[in-house]
Amino acid sequence: MSVESCSSADSGSATAVATPEPEVILSVGSRKTVSQEKCLATISSVQQTPFTIGPCSATFTTPKRKGRYILSTENTLKNSLLMSVGYLELANAGDFAANVWNDVPPPKFAIVLMAIGGTLALSIPYFAFKDACSSWANIRLLRRERIRIRATTKKGSSDEETQLSISEQHSQRVLLDMTRRELGSEIVDRLGMEILMGCGALLVGVGTLMAIGGADPEVFIASNLLSGYVGNSWAASYSIVNAAWSIFIWIRAHRHGRAASRFLPVDVNNSLVQPRLGSIQMHSIINGATGLIAGAASLLTATLWWGYVVLAPCIISMIWCNYYWRHTIGYDRPIIQHLPNPLNWAEIVGELGFIEHTRIILTDEALQLPSSDLPTAILGLRSLPSIIDFIVRNDLFEDFSRRILQDESLASSLIVISDGNSAVIASDAILTANEEQARQVTEIAHTCIRVAGPRHLVYRQRYLLDILGSALCHESNS
Repeated sequence: MSVESCSSADSGSATAVATPEPEVILSVGSRKTVSQEKCLATISSVQQTPFTIGPCSATFTTPKRKGRYILSTENTLKNSLLMSVGYLELANAGDFAANVWNDVPPPKFAIVLMAIGGTLALSIPYFAFKDACSSWANIRLLRRERIRIRATTKKGSSDEETQLSISEQHSQRVLLDMTRRELGSEIVDRLGMEILMGCGALLVGVGTLMAIGGADPEVFIASNLLSGYVGNSWAASYSIVNAAWSIFIWIRAHRHGRAASRFLPVDVNNSLVQPRLGSIQMHSIINGATGLIAGAASLLTATLWWGYVVLAPCIISMIWCNYYWRHTIGYDRPIIQHLPNPLNWAEIVGELGFIEHTRIILTDEALQLPSSDLPTAILGLRSLPSIIDFIVRNDLFEDFSRRILQDESLASSLIVISDGNSAVIASDAILTANEEQARQVTEIAHTCIRVAGPRHLVYRQRYLLDILGSALCHESNS
C-alpha cells in the first residue's frame, strides 16, 4: 500500500516500484567489507516492493490532564516484554532460607535471609502483573486483527466469487498462520507465565515471611505448605505447558526452514532465513528445557536443599531467554488494517533485500552519509512523495507523526481536527504542504529515518521473515 493508494492521489506523483528478482538481493556481500558505492548501486537496482501493512494516517487525542497529543488507538503489536519478568524464577527461589533452615526457632542469619528472600518473592510479581497488562493489550489487538482478516473472505459462496478470491484466500491463510503463532506466544510465553509464576511467587513470598514466626505450630505448617509444594507447583505446572509450546515453535520453524531450502536461492536462504529460524529454534529448546528442569527442581527444593543447586543455572538461563527474546526474536509491527496485495514470496524476498541494504546505509559507520543525502541514498529521489512513501511502507508513520506534533506551527497546518480533542495526520495532507512546510517535513523525515529507521527496519525484517516462512509452507503444501 503506497502513499498513492492511501490518498487516492495521481499515480504519477510517486515512483513506480518494480518487483525485484530475488537472486540479486544479497549481491553486496559482507556487511563489514562492502563499499559505499557498491551498496548504493545495489540500492538503486533493488527497488522496494509495494507490500506493506502499516497505516498511512495517525489519530491523536488530547487528554484533559496531560494537555498533549497521544495516540487515540494503539494499532501496533509491541515487543513490550519487561526485563524484570526474567527474574520470576529467582523470585520462586526466594524460599531458600525457609526450606534449608527449616528449624524452630530458625537461626538469626536465616531470619535475615528469609526476610530478603520473602521480600524479593513478593516484589517481582508486581512486574509480572504489569507485563501481563501489556500482553493482554497485544492479545486484544491480535484477536481484533484475526477477526478482520477472517471477515475478508466472507463474500459469498458462488463458484465465481470463490475463484476470484483465491489469491486473497492464500494471503488470509498466511496471515492467520502468523497471527496464530503471535497469539500463542502472547498467551503462553507471557500471560500464562506471568499469571502462574507470579501467583506462585506470591505464595512463596508469603510462606517465606511466615517462616520467620515458625514457632507457632499452625504458622509453621502453613509456611511449609506455601513455600513448599503449594507455592512451587504453579511454576511446575507452567513448565509442562511451556515445554509443549516450545516443541510446537521448534517444529514450525523446522517446517519453514525446509520450505525455504526448497524454494529460495541458497545465498538468500543461508544469509536471511536460516539465521532467523536458528535463533527461534535455539530459544525454544533452551526455554522449554529450562522450564522443565526448573519446574522439577522447584518441587525438590521443598524437601531437598540440593534442588537449589539445580535451580541456580535455570535462573540464569531464564534471564538469558528473556534478554534474547527482547533483542533478537521479538518485534513491533502494525496491525493489519486490510489484506495486502496478493502475497508473493518472491516480492517479500525482494523487500527483505531492500531492508538489508537500507540497514547497512543507516547503521554502518563506514557508509554514513550527510543527512541531506539520506533520501537520495535510500530512495534514489529527493521528492517529498517518495520520502513519505518510504516512511509509510516501513512502519515509521506514527513515529514521524509524533515528531511533527512537536512543531506546533507545522502541526497546526497539517493536522485535521475531527472533534474538540482529536487530530488526524494523514499522508495525503502532508503531500499538499507548501514549499516551506515541505522543507520542514523533509527535515523531520530525515531525523525520523535516521534515528528510528534502523530499529523499525530490524523489526520489519523479522516479521516479514515469519510471513515468508508461512507463505513458503503454504506454497509447498499446495
